[in-house]
Amino acid sequence: MRTSIITDRATMEDVIAQCDICFVGLVDKDGSPYVLPMNFGYNDGTIILHSASEGKHIRLIESDNRVCITFCSGGKLLYQHPDVACSYSMQSKSVMCRGKIQFIEDMDEKEAALKLFMKNYSDREFKFSAPAVKNVAVWVIKVDEMTGKSFGQNFKQ
Repeated sequence: MRTSIITDRATMEDVIAQCDICFVGLVDKDGSPYVLPMNFGYNDGTIILHSASEGKHIRLIESDNRVCITFCSGGKLLYQHPDVACSYSMQSKSVMCRGKIQFIEDMDEKEAALKLFMKNYSDREFKFSAPAVKNVAVWVIKVDEMTGKSFGQNFKQ
């Protein structure tokens, strides 16, 4: 499989825009990884996530708010020869973002973030009830580091 590094921010943001889910990596108390698939919103270097306001993920974030979030688009199977297993590859692109999770507490800011979140899934304008906004944890991650890779893009079919 041929792999190349993506250095262009716009290309990486295009990969993110093609995704419906991301994989959120947290650090468990024993140092082991804890990864959650999540829906997300993204705008100008900021990732928006939301979840229940209690649970293991919240406890982990409270003890260590560092996060690694991975996005992957594509997923087209390619091969050079159908009978040679080692000739198979997957054509895809991935982006990895690192940052620190901050929780939004202000109700107006939470609602604005949730609206931004929904823009990733619909062009509709949404309104949120006060209990819906109050009872959800809204995470904001300012991306400190963004890296990207392209897999199988130069692969001969």
